[in-house]
Amino acid sequence: MAPVAKISPVSFSFHWLSNRGVTAPLGFTAGSARGAIKTEGDDVALVLASQGTTAAAVFTTNQVKAAPVLVSAENLAKGKARAIIVNAGNANCCTGSRGLEGAR
Repeated sequence: MAPVAKISPVSFSFHWLSNRGVTAPLGFTAGSARGAIKTEGDDVALVLASQGTTAAAVFTTNQVKAAPVLVSAENLAKGKARAIIVNAGNANCCTGSRGLEGAR
């Protein structure tokens, strides 16, 4: 099994959006960073609310679910959410307990 990457949040240098686009509602900010998932360019995005807010999501009904999907569903079931993190180019699904540990 391939190793699960551990990336410290400190290693990210976010480029915060200055236009209102996705962050048009007051209290939201968004940015992107290079997480080295793809060979070049930013590949991780963060949308952050200034405080916990009501959230909703639609998850796959597939019996095989990647660890981040399982963890996201667990977190959403706890109530309010404050952020979403989106990555690009990563489709590792069958990572078992190591994948869950990395997603948490």
